[in-house]
Amino acid sequence: MSQPTNGKVIVISPSDFTLKTSDIVEKIISGIMEAGEVNIVGINDGAFLACSATIMATEIANVYIDEISIENLESPTLAKTSAISTFLTQKPSTDFAKMAEQEEKEMTDILEQTISVSRAAPLERLLTISLLRLARFDKIRISAAGGSINDAVALALKLTRGQISKDVIGIKLVHLYSILMRNDPTKSIAAISIYLQKGMSTRYTKRQSALFKKLESGQ
Repeated sequence: MSQPTNGKVIVISPSDFTLKTSDIVEKIISGIMEAGEVNIVGINDGAFLACSATIMATEIANVYIDEISIENLESPTLAKTSAISTFLTQKPSTDFAKMAEQEEKEMTDILEQTISVSRAAPLERLLTISLLRLARFDKIRISAAGGSINDAVALALKLTRGQISKDVIGIKLVHLYSILMRNDPTKSIAAISIYLQKGMSTRYTKRQSALFKKLESGQ
């Protein structure tokens, strides 16, 4: 898991909003068949589309999420923007659901420690609520579904990278999964939970660090 990837890298930017999720899934499956592994990156508002395609690929094909990372990217072409990267392989190795379950077992008040992100709440308001919760607890969970995933990623990065918190805060775990839609239980939608921990720094694998640097350099 710590070695640089030689697989295909698929980058989804905000300008790709006209793409269908199935179009990206097709690219993921093609990349998996060619190299056995794929990195898919969603930049800024492209995060939700990238996450949706990732989930769909894992549900219909022999594809598994091995790593998930979020980071701020800064370059002449990207300016400063948020990104989420998932590394996909054909061999299951990381049980994110089990890891998320363990994180929540360690929370003393899961409801109070969860920040639910929605488009109805301004990011500034969510940032204040998160800081208030972090003043009370050592750990919080940022959760979102659908298009709100874009804001959840941005919020987590503002808390960990934005130098707004008095405490050092790191991203301990990013869990990507699907949930049933409220207005149509027959359909599912991508969702995310980002677990933040006080007193720790965010750690990246060599693969993800190298990928983010490559994207910043415009390669």
